[in-house]
Amino acid sequence: MPQIINTNINSLTAQRNLNNAQSDNAQALNRLSSGLRINSSKDDAAGLAISTRFESQISGLNVATRNAGDGVSLAQTAEGGLDSITSNLSRLRELAVQSANATNTDIDRQALNAEAEQIIAEIGRISDQTNFNGVKLLNGDFQAQTFQVGANVGETIDVNIAEVTTSTLGSAATAGISSSMDQTALTATGSDALVSGDLVINSVAIGASSGEADTSSTAYASSSSIAKAAAINAESAATGVTATANENTAEGTTVANGAALVAATDIDINGQTFSLSKAATGDASADLAGAAATINEKSGATGVVATVVETDTGARIDLTAEDGRNITIVGATAASFGLAAGLGTGGASNAATTGNTYTGDITLSSTDGSDINLSSNTGNIDNAGFEVGSFSGTRGGAVSDNVDTTAALAAGDITINGVSVGASKATDDTSSTLADNAGSAIAKAAAINDISDQTGVTAKVNATTVFGTAVTGTTAGAFDVTINDVQITGTTTADAVANQTTIVDAINAKSGQTGVTASIIDGDKVNLTAADGRTIEITATTAGDTGLTTGNTGGSITLESAGKFEIGTNTGNNERAGFNVGTFGGAESGTLLKDIDISTVEGANAAIQAVDNALTQVNTERANLGAIQNRFDNTISSNQINSENLSAANSRIRDADFAAETAALSRSSVLQQAGISILAQANAQPQQVLSLLG
Repeated sequence: MPQIINTNINSLTAQRNLNNAQSDNAQALNRLSSGLRINSSKDDAAGLAISTRFESQISGLNVATRNAGDGVSLAQTAEGGLDSITSNLSRLRELAVQSANATNTDIDRQALNAEAEQIIAEIGRISDQTNFNGVKLLNGDFQAQTFQVGANVGETIDVNIAEVTTSTLGSAATAGISSSMDQTALTATGSDALVSGDLVINSVAIGASSGEADTSSTAYASSSSIAKAAAINAESAATGVTATANENTAEGTTVANGAALVAATDIDINGQTFSLSKAATGDASADLAGAAATINEKSGATGVVATVVETDTGARIDLTAEDGRNITIVGATAASFGLAAGLGTGGASNAATTGNTYTGDITLSSTDGSDINLSSNTGNIDNAGFEVGSFSGTRGGAVSDNVDTTAALAAGDITINGVSVGASKATDDTSSTLADNAGSAIAKAAAINDISDQTGVTAKVNATTVFGTAVTGTTAGAFDVTINDVQITGTTTADAVANQTTIVDAINAKSGQTGVTASIIDGDKVNLTAADGRTIEITATTAGDTGLTTGNTGGSITLESAGKFEIGTNTGNNERAGFNVGTFGGAESGTLLKDIDISTVEGANAAIQAVDNALTQVNTERANLGAIQNRFDNTISSNQINSENLSAANSRIRDADFAAETAALSRSSVLQQAGISILAQANAQPQQVLSLLG
């Protein structure tokens, strides 16, 4: 081995090993002093990234848990207010029961009523002042509020607290549905009047509407909401339904800002002539003010009040008849003054008509809360402004026509209470056998129910029914029918009754596969029913004398809500779900709490019923708040479990193992000491060469 002094290999090797030992020692000291295995990205880049995400989730879950805890506190605060209201209602009921007793004098009842008024005022104070962190809870403002109860976007709970005030408590919900005749221009022939049988309520045909029932309208009185309401009310004893003519408004035509001057022109409104003119100041609202004032000078004669309404581009004049009478406008230049204009839109509108009559709408209410069933014997139910359907007495409800199975719901085809229903998905219907089940009633109901927590409306799929034609027994031979992809075969004879039994038995033998049962209705017709609402798909190689025809029949959907709800559309394709645009349910009857007066026996009896209704409403809301508290509690528990599991996972990734790190520290310390000793010896080796010079 050569003896060299310029390069000390042993020293370099010793230095390298010493540096490694010192680095390991420093790392062990760092981990032991911090308690972490990963102190910087160089320790474990992937592990640090995962750990950071975990820590972010853990932090978010902890905040979400506190949010949910705040939600519990808020719900408890609201329930506390309701508990106080319940106590006051109980005392109010005691006073009403006492006042209803015959032993009391008028003076006694006045004294009882004085206390009742104070209790009602106290209930109002509680409703108005119950708040959490300054947010009022019971006055109706706390609607569609969102609580962030998860670590990520969209992990929320929506909470609605009903208005619990003296203006809402006491009245009982009854069935109510409004017609959609507002702003409908009638035809010159008055063909939009009700004809007997156009409207059938609870199986009772409503007679023709008569102009004699409306002494206020100056044109087409038989077509007015007043006349139609009178026709409906003539059968109230038989139907249990009353009709009310609502306020009628003829919405005007927008006049743009900066529109030209219009000289004095005669316009007739409800038989009265007005000389109207319009200025040209550039401000349409100011320009139309004079015309509106002129119209209002004869409101007593016309029954109409004019109001200037500002729009995005100008202004218009709306005419309102509070009693629901028709509003007739005659004048070729009516639109120049911001008034309603346009030809009639009825079934026999006349292009030569220069006058326009606008009719109001009608609200139907059940007298006892029973369902209201609407149909028509003539197919002209639209003359009444209603749609065929059944409307629930205690809940808002709407029943669809059979859905269009060929078209899935697209997002926005239906809106409920302003919330857009998403697209229907084939995966939600595992029963129907179509190539694409997204168009079925089951899939569409599922899409509606996906947003029930936001709309308060639930969808229920009704049984699907296919009505066959008569089985006559005139054609004998084999039949080969496929129902929902299941082949059904048999042989018919010339005996109609025997054929009916043969067909029904053959279909029912495979109902477990098809989901369809068969029965005979009207004595000779095969009726197919899918109880779960699946689509019934019929194909036939040889139909024979089965009375069935090929095709797909979709089910229908019933929407239910605790109150009224509104169906709309963003796309115009609401018919895909079988629903019409409109507001359903939600009329009210009974005495409101604020109107209670127990100074008479009659008032005391009404108060007892009102308080009972109010207690039911309060108890319903307390149950809702209890459910909300339970939901928040479950969320807190779930978040805590998730946080615990994530913390454990994060610990396994990032925390130091003290046993292993202590061993590493001991090893590196020994190596460091040995390295220093060896380095000293290695550095001394070149000096041995000096002995060769001696």
